[in-house]
Amino acid sequence: MSIIRAALAAIGFATPLLAFANPGLLAEVKAADAAYWKAYNSCDYAALDALTAENVEFYHDVAGSLTGRAALTDSVRKNICGDATLAIRRTAQEKDGQAYLLHRGPDVYGAVLTGRHEFTNSRNGGAAVPVGEALYTMLWLRENKGWKLSRALSYEHKPLQNPDTPAAVTLSAAELDRFAGSYSAKAQPVFVLKREGGNLTVDVGGRPWTLYPKSANTFFIKGRNIEVEFKPPVDGKIPGFIVREDGQQVDEGKRL
Repeated sequence: MSIIRAALAAIGFATPLLAFANPGLLAEVKAADAAYWKAYNSCDYAALDALTAENVEFYHDVAGSLTGRAALTDSVRKNICGDATLAIRRTAQEKDGQAYLLHRGPDVYGAVLTGRHEFTNSRNGGAAVPVGEALYTMLWLRENKGWKLSRALSYEHKPLQNPDTPAAVTLSAAELDRFAGSYSAKAQPVFVLKREGGNLTVDVGGRPWTLYPKSANTFFIKGRNIEVEFKPPVDGKIPGFIVREDGQQVDEGKRL
């Protein structure tokens, strides 16, 4: 095929696609998406339900998956809005966002929104602290001339670097082993801390976290303004720990 014929063929294929362009519907679905995340940030469960399909599916590369409107809204209620002293906010980075309409012939039946979003935490009305970022993909379907969230994916999660994150110090295996063991705290009935390399690891709600040594008895989580301070030993054993976020105590653990 000559270059001219190839160019004409490309134009021929492009023409129907250009005819499908619909700025009005793109604006509609973007508005629905913005309304959903506004409800998410403000813990407006009724608004979340109104914008969510009954059979919605949610996929998270760390926390797992959920099916159903009730389960998804309940996860926001418990995991995002469950602590009255903590405000978690999600913000889409507009420069990374893309929106695509889905067609069935000349009709639009859905849209896909993709991009990157960031999350911040604010404790007791304090300054918002960046804690993480991820990529997202949202599938919106048209229902009765409106839009419903049908599928949501949040993946490639990683912490946002806090400029105030301290440098880790080096502790010996014997020093780290003093802190290993099982503890109980408000956030979780059983925490099992293990030594892994030069750090400690713990699963919280099924998600693994690494605790980096800041000093002989204090550890921090990278990307989060959270520190775990272990109490002085009693009869040769560490009796428990205190968890601080943004400098304020948020939990306390006791060795089992």
